Amino acid sequence: MKTLIVIPSYNESENVRAMVETILGLDSHYFVCVVDDSSPDRTSELVRSEIERRPEWRHRVHLIQRLKKDGRGGAVRDGFIWGLETEEDFKAYVEMDCDFSHDPKAIAQGLQLLGGGWDVAIGARYPKGIIVGWPASRRIFSFFANTLARILIEWSVPDYTNGFRFYTPKAVRLLSVSHQEYKGYIYLSESLSQLLRAGLRVRHFPIRFVNRQRGVSNTNLQEISASLKAIFAIAWQHHFAK
Repeated sequence: MKTLIVIPSYNESENVRAMVETILGLDSHYFVCVVDDSSPDRTSELVRSEIERRPEWRHRVHLIQRLKKDGRGGAVRDGFIWGLETEEDFKAYVEMDCDFSHDPKAIAQGLQLLGGGWDVAIGARYPKGIIVGWPASRRIFSFFANTLARILIEWSVPDYTNGFRFYTPKAVRLLSVSHQEYKGYIYLSESLSQLLRAGLRVRHFPIRFVNRQRGVSNTNLQEISASLKAIFAIAWQHHFAK
């Protein structure tokens, strides 16, 4: 099916070219939207030059350059809205990281679940996925954060914090008109809560998650702290808001 893969980026000049090339080479029905927050390392300029230079990129890659660093969640949302407004008539939408922590070859597996009648599919690290290259401290924190989200929101979802997700147009349209309180990584939990509250069918499948080999992670302690506080507000909204 014709699929738009949205890739948020910030300082991903070491990864973005290889990532887009890999995706385009997997299936002629895959299209890419790179949403870059005006990276200081000139990620936007690199993508723009490749679009101008290469016919395949010109027809299947779109660049959105935002004015400043304004959060992963906001970037993905902007990419989805562009996909809805274009005339391409995408039948599926994907969000994934630019650093190869999510294997592009697993895209087909997520799309297969959408084709099987699910509204949303999540490439999940828990409980049966594989995590490669993470120190023990990050494993512990990630497991704790996801367990907290499961307790507070809905236990059936095993991985609230991984951004390798697949959506039907119905799910993306719902997100596009839903209020977005948070723009960073915590939007992964907020958006999933909105989809669950709307009664959409969510399925997960195990993935192999590999810690980035190139570039620097954009997650910092301030965002982690803010996310932990926000999860309680999202849970209250999930259970008690009209």
